Amino acid sequence: MSKNKVILFAFIIITMSACTSNGALNTDKLEVEQDEINTIFKPVEKQIAEEAIPFDMEYPTYLPFEYEETKVSISSWDNSNKKVVTTIKYPSIEEDVKWEKDSMAQPTIPHVEYTVANFDRYYSRYSIMNDYKEVEIKEGVLGYLKLVEMMNGVELHWFNDGKEYNLFLLYFSEDKKEIKNEIIKIANSI
Repeated sequence: MSKNKVILFAFIIITMSACTSNGALNTDKLEVEQDEINTIFKPVEKQIAEEAIPFDMEYPTYLPFEYEETKVSISSWDNSNKKVVTTIKYPSIEEDVKWEKDSMAQPTIPHVEYTVANFDRYYSRYSIMNDYKEVEIKEGVLGYLKLVEMMNGVELHWFNDGKEYNLFLLYFSEDKKEIKNEIIKIANSI
């Protein structure tokens, strides 16, 4: 292939990918569950979610228990398809009781809930609330941590590279130091 054809081919590929990833949610494979101020889509498999959302999603590689993944929940805010929120949950499979697929009511077993938004959804509010403690997640990345004692858990929120991250570790331990350390480990594995 001549040099000009290679350059033309590369230009076409770049142009096509730029046209298909316009920074908006691709709803082709999503089914609307609720459409009000925000549009909530029915949960989908992780691969379908990754193809639909307008940003790269990274997932935790460390969790403090054996787990299964739920489907990914996706919503678009302000009916724009530009502001997108994704959530995936990781319930423990080490317990006798298991989560029921597609059920709103779930047993109180250890689990992690992980949410990413491509905009400042709540982070600015957390930063000014008195019940959140500022913590260093890793060098140069600060977050806000709060114990959720009634659920033997902790929540952690941070903003990095234009995305808001939210982690919840619930029904895990009454040991406050342990749950704080574990949620930081989870955050660092993303």
